[in-house]
Amino acid sequence: MKHLVAAFILICGSVSAQSYQLGDLTITDAFSYPTTGRSGAGYFTLSNEGAADALLGVEADYPKVMLHKSMMKDGVMTMEHQMRVVVPTQGQIEFAPGGYHVMFMGLKEGWGVGDDIKATLIFEKSGSLDVTFKVIERP
Repeated sequence: MKHLVAAFILICGSVSAQSYQLGDLTITDAFSYPTTGRSGAGYFTLSNEGAADALLGVEADYPKVMLHKSMMKDGVMTMEHQMRVVVPTQGQIEFAPGGYHVMFMGLKEGWGVGDDIKATLIFEKSGSLDVTFKVIERP
């Protein structure tokens, strides 16, 4: 059990070690999980120390990349495409499993632990920010 706790701390530390800054916006904990399918998801924390902004999209070297939000509808988990995600003034948004996430579609091969997924976040006011999603083991 001690080894599992130590491994979890190391993994979390390696994910949170990298942060990205664009004006008043900060991205932390950018990660993905391994996948063997044709799609994968990216997660992160987005903090805003200034005026409201909006995440309009994500660009990456995959056939289709979209902002999605998972939600429960009539007892069934669904995903909805999001044209923009508002980042409130002095606020924070979590892109996490079961909520907002970046959907990467059309993968030619799966992602493994340790892979780096490079992407560019596009904001309405702040511009573009290059981010790397680290593929980590599922908890």
